[in-house]
Amino acid sequence: MQNIIQDYTFYNRDDFKLAPKYDAHIHYHTFYPDVLRYAKDYNMRFLTINTDLNMPIDKQLEIARSLKMKYPEMIDFLGTFNAADFVSESFAQKTIVRIKKCMDAGAKGIKIWKNIGMVLRDGNDRYVMADDPVFDPVFAYLEKERIPLLAHLGEPYNCWLPYDEITTIVDLHYFQNHPKYHMYLHPEVPSYERQMAARDHLLERYPRLRFVGAHISSLESNIDEVAFRFDRHPEFYIDLTARMSHIQLQTLHNRGKVFDFFVKYQDRIIFGTDYIIKQGTGFHNRLFPRINMFRLSKAMIRLYKYHWLFLATDQIIDAEKFNFSNCPKTIKGLQLPRKIIDKVFYENAIKVYQ
Repeated sequence: MQNIIQDYTFYNRDDFKLAPKYDAHIHYHTFYPDVLRYAKDYNMRFLTINTDLNMPIDKQLEIARSLKMKYPEMIDFLGTFNAADFVSESFAQKTIVRIKKCMDAGAKGIKIWKNIGMVLRDGNDRYVMADDPVFDPVFAYLEKERIPLLAHLGEPYNCWLPYDEITTIVDLHYFQNHPKYHMYLHPEVPSYERQMAARDHLLERYPRLRFVGAHISSLESNIDEVAFRFDRHPEFYIDLTARMSHIQLQTLHNRGKVFDFFVKYQDRIIFGTDYIIKQGTGFHNRLFPRINMFRLSKAMIRLYKYHWLFLATDQIIDAEKFNFSNCPKTIKGLQLPRKIIDKVFYENAIKVYQ
């Protein structure tokens, strides 16, 4: 590791504002551009993700397309499709038409979500997995057209554990607040192993499909599992979105191993946060949406700086809220070489979603 370090220069904490940054996983659900304008001063760019959840996907596409047209240097977007239509005989044809519409509007790729594998069921009450033949024409089309796919399939391994065995407070709070996605409570849903196998089948079936596993591809608890797939699938990438606490936890156990992982796979790792940017509800927010956007912008920058300092410097920082009473409250940053930081925080996303 020391030989590698000697070959590079490093950032210091004062470089954060000017260092290039690309948050490759946010959800920008408002026409207000204030966050974009604020982030510009921090040399930051965004990729907003259309997801088959909550806000109608046509509205998400409308917002993303409008922002992209007005601020082409600040924001990009991924499109999506309605996976629940899989029951239709014309599903593949309609979905390919939808994908073409998204790409024609300027999308950089397509997103699929965990409703595939964890929510959707067919007429026999069987859960429909990502490797189900019904999706084959869609993935074949994406591969043929070289359209990147961002896939949130499955959930953290913690999702299948009882509350007293969950390893991070971030996950504990999420599953306490979203019990319908806490699979320990729903043994009828396909297992964690089945979720991972479905994803792996896609990597095997479509080796030329540029595949980005969202949230460390739900392999966040063991970077050896990520490395295994990196070595087998050259078009496989991950984003770190909302799973940095798991990277920190493994850093506490073996800092050198995590450092070496980032060095070896520096071209395959993409930064993201999963931030949701939207107008709040309530009288105050309707009257003063721009004030709220400013507050949100400042909160986002604090989070970006926290993650950036952990990866780019050896500063001692507060551990993200993964720690329980038996865990340290601080952690030493990885201090990755500047060249690698630029790849993880900027260049890899530009390359993958070109």
